[in-house]
Amino acid sequence: MSFEPPEPDLGHPDSAIRLASAVHRFRVPTMTKTVSFERSFKTVGKDPRTRTVLLKADANRKQLHEALKARTISGERVCNEAARYLPNIHQILLSCKVQPEVARLDQRLVFEWKSGVEKDPAPFASEALMYDMVMCCICQSLGHAATATESSVNGEFAAASRQYAIAAGVFDFLAKDHLPKWIAKGSNVNPENLPSEASIGTSKAFAELLLANGQQMAVATVLIKPGTPNYSLLAKLCLGIIERLENFYSIMRKESSQQIERFDKNVFTLLTFQESIQKSLSKYFHSRALWDSQDFGLAIALLDEAKVVLNGIPNFEKKSPLKPLQKDLTDLKAHMTLLLKHFEQDNSSVYFDNVPTKFPEEKRLAASIQLTKITPYTLEDVEPLALILPDGGMKRSDSDLARQLQESLNAGFDG
Repeated sequence: MSFEPPEPDLGHPDSAIRLASAVHRFRVPTMTKTVSFERSFKTVGKDPRTRTVLLKADANRKQLHEALKARTISGERVCNEAARYLPNIHQILLSCKVQPEVARLDQRLVFEWKSGVEKDPAPFASEALMYDMVMCCICQSLGHAATATESSVNGEFAAASRQYAIAAGVFDFLAKDHLPKWIAKGSNVNPENLPSEASIGTSKAFAELLLANGQQMAVATVLIKPGTPNYSLLAKLCLGIIERLENFYSIMRKESSQQIERFDKNVFTLLTFQESIQKSLSKYFHSRALWDSQDFGLAIALLDEAKVVLNGIPNFEKKSPLKPLQKDLTDLKAHMTLLLKHFEQDNSSVYFDNVPTKFPEEKRLAASIQLTKITPYTLEDVEPLALILPDGGMKRSDSDLARQLQESLNAGFDG
């Protein structure tokens, strides 16, 4: 009685899912100073409704501070606390904008933040209310991104994709609306004196990166479904991810070259790796689609290209941040080698299709698919608070008046 070994499983391995969905988890910004709106607006903020909001702002900002400095960061907690505080700072800012003649402080408000994306972040301080508001928005975005990462680790890829779309929407809003209003119009704001993520260029680039991450989750969502996936769709989705990653690099180089120098280098280590993975996977999925459509020779030529790209990724050093992915990379390389061997064996014994020495350019994918879209982000509408200057006003020095003028310039805002 003869024994025949079982046919090998030539379906895509789990390692392809994990590699396709590998993303960098960004830290969230951190506050390095506390403030008190209630004490700062003590004289002009005596109106009961105004004082209630000022006290709520103090409490909610403190809660956000606690969420940002927690030993274990919860993306969901950061998002929730930022969402509670944001209407407060927005309302205070609007109140000062519409009543500049009475928006006087009993003590200075100095907001100090550290970046979440820089390697060795230094604290950046500003008296601009807009600064605190921008950083709060960034907390929301990176909080959603952290939540997305947590979801992807749990295999909840569809939920992760939605979270990335929300995160991208916040940065898109900052890049196109909020930051230009603050930084433009001669408001004396130098992006070099702000955390890297608080610049227009970086915000624009991060919207692209987070959309790429969201599309990675879409690829993983297709791959985890039972049965044979739509390989043609997957190839185009991976190509779309590559385009988003290239957009991120292009924007950063053109518009945020100074911020790049401050970035955590591990970000670019993973992105370079991810670009190679997506290129290989796009060719791999396209090859399988060609095989299923009986273009056997073309499938073999393209799978060989996919294998070459993958083999071009060197083994990781012991201290590399990519070291945890080494096993999956080795497994995917072995899978592609095995699949190529079977394609070649079947073609040489059954199909006899011509295998081109070089894959024809006209047969490559003509266009990508951009599946993930930004979830639009807007600020909640708020009403200005009553700021009331007491009879006789407040005694103010020339330096106080100069500081108020500077603050009003720094807080430049069109509702």
